[in-house]
Amino acid sequence: MSKILGAVEIGTHKAKAMVGVLSPAGDLKIVAAASVRNEGVRKGEIVDYRKAASAVHAAIEEAEKAAGAKIDEVYLAQTGSHLRGTQLRGSSSTAASDNRVEFSDVERASEEAKRKQPEEGRCFVHHVRSPILLDDRIVEDPIGMCGSSIGIGYWAIEGDNNTIKEAVNIIDGYGRLPISDLFVSSIASGAIVAGADLQQSGVLVVDIGAGVTDYVLYRHGHIAATGVVCVGGDHISGDLSMGLRILEPYAEDIKIEHGKAMVDESDAEEDVWLIGNKTIGDRTVSRKSICQVINARVVELFEIIGKEIGPLLDPDMVASGVLLTGGGSLLPGIDRVAENVLGLRTEKASFPSGIEGDLAHPGNATVLGLLHYGLKDSAVPAEGNGSDGLFQKLVHLVGMN
Repeated sequence: MSKILGAVEIGTHKAKAMVGVLSPAGDLKIVAAASVRNEGVRKGEIVDYRKAASAVHAAIEEAEKAAGAKIDEVYLAQTGSHLRGTQLRGSSSTAASDNRVEFSDVERASEEAKRKQPEEGRCFVHHVRSPILLDDRIVEDPIGMCGSSIGIGYWAIEGDNNTIKEAVNIIDGYGRLPISDLFVSSIASGAIVAGADLQQSGVLVVDIGAGVTDYVLYRHGHIAATGVVCVGGDHISGDLSMGLRILEPYAEDIKIEHGKAMVDESDAEEDVWLIGNKTIGDRTVSRKSICQVINARVVELFEIIGKEIGPLLDPDMVASGVLLTGGGSLLPGIDRVAENVLGLRTEKASFPSGIEGDLAHPGNATVLGLLHYGLKDSAVPAEGNGSDGLFQKLVHLVGMN
């Protein structure tokens, strides 16, 4: 019997819901999607619970109506400045006299790595495993191999209990719809735009949203770092509003119609009407001035990302460069700015074949990635996801059961 999967993103501008049908043969078909204006979220975090819940419930209802079916379970995205990532490491020595690695040796290293607990009021969302080291060389599975020491690392992502609980409660409030798993937004986006080959060679995926920008760095086929930068498309519109002394709705229109992330001298010759109706009180400004405001904020965004990732952004280890996705990636020239600031080849991401039309909008990267994990049965390269793992522990920790 087919299973109806749902993916939900509680975004800054919009609440999004997507519905996919998972057949008994393991094929996933996306059958419906909906987005509803969300006025209850700022910078990726809920500031008005009732408004956010209303938008999310409306999006789910609209998607279910379009699909002609009720969702069986949901995959939920999580973002916001409350998320923090840190590298945890553990090691053990092989116990066997012939130095052959046994499962218990790996378990000891893993337990040591995950011994650290988050601060009170916080919980782990993901323990994403890094490559295993056997005598300082990377191996996929050391069991049965010979060596004296095993090293295991995890990129551990933790979040605020109450913030996570609020998001989960919104889904629970829609007829107690069960959540199958919760994923950090960057991991969901990265999974759908960066295939295994790119992840193996090393790639940075940057998802630029309205309120925040999420990023995930892959090295050796594993997640090496994630982060959330509280800069997004809204900040560019806000800068234009202040710099040009116009209301934000007009600034947003100017950004979309005339904005570019790069500054060209030829833009000085083009005038733009700020309000756009050429009535009394409207005025013009050079397109160059608009682009200068945008460029300053975009440069800042990529400088923050580069500083946060630091030496892990080694060009030799990130051979596939940078992929940009999210609604903010539509800004003309933003890939060139990223390339200049980060020093890595940059391009705008594309989706796998079969994702076409309106679905292929870069703003859908997160919800598409969530359904990808639904198809893969939550196959994030981590220990602890799934019905008996980390998500159930998280449910217990934040008091959701």
